[in-house]
Amino acid sequence: MTDVITSFRNPKVRYLRSLRQRKVREQEGRFLIEGLRIVEEALTCGAPVETLIYAPSLWVSDRAQALVDQVEPARHLVLSAELFRSLSDRDDPQGIAALVRIEDRPLTDIRPADDLLVIVAHQLRDPGNLGTMIRTADAVGASGVVVIEPSVDLYDPQTVRATMGSLFALPVIRIENETTLFDWCDTLKASGLPLLVVASSAHGTKLHFEVDYRGPVVLLMGNERYGLPDSARQKADVLVRLPMFGRATSLNVSAAMAALVYEIVRQRQGK
Repeated sequence: MTDVITSFRNPKVRYLRSLRQRKVREQEGRFLIEGLRIVEEALTCGAPVETLIYAPSLWVSDRAQALVDQVEPARHLVLSAELFRSLSDRDDPQGIAALVRIEDRPLTDIRPADDLLVIVAHQLRDPGNLGTMIRTADAVGASGVVVIEPSVDLYDPQTVRATMGSLFALPVIRIENETTLFDWCDTLKASGLPLLVVASSAHGTKLHFEVDYRGPVVLLMGNERYGLPDSARQKADVLVRLPMFGRATSLNVSAAMAALVYEIVRQRQGK
């Protein structure tokens, strides 16, 4: 039986608490996830879960025990309810979390295909937006998501929670600059893939619905305040905009991305 940790001074607990800071996550190469759904997705998708952290007295579902049973006891960390709440950023913690190793993946993990769909998040600043975009990309069966730095932290608790587990369901790749992305796009084009690089812009030269998306697509989404820089717009094959019929002149970036990708899905399904 694994001992229950009750002391706030326990070194393992202090370590977990330190992971609230981005610089510590980056130094340690680890981050925390919390909640039944996201822990379940991490285990199902084969994410590098190092430690399962839980407080049985907070469980409200048999699903938690089922998750615990999937991980060998040597990787368990059992906390009192009070200690678990101190680590949680939720009002009603479900009593289960996990320590996950960060795996930085290369762009080549996204495989070229005739139905390629890559979403690029260019220097976003809001964790909810980035997390929601990853979740939407998963929902439409995208090939992957590319995050161009500097950006909000992919492993910020708010970002991770907004993905609802989709962070582990498809390749999500961080790159240092847009040059890396466009070099990769050029390589794919040179190999014969008829890739279309699309930039979303309020000043787009075409309405979104006028473009043929039935081939491979890379979709660029810009920063919440400034949009895409000129350098990215110039490298795109086409600039598209969504029509605005009311007084609003733009959409939240995650809402715009959803509208854009579902038009791509519609076209590819031939409807």
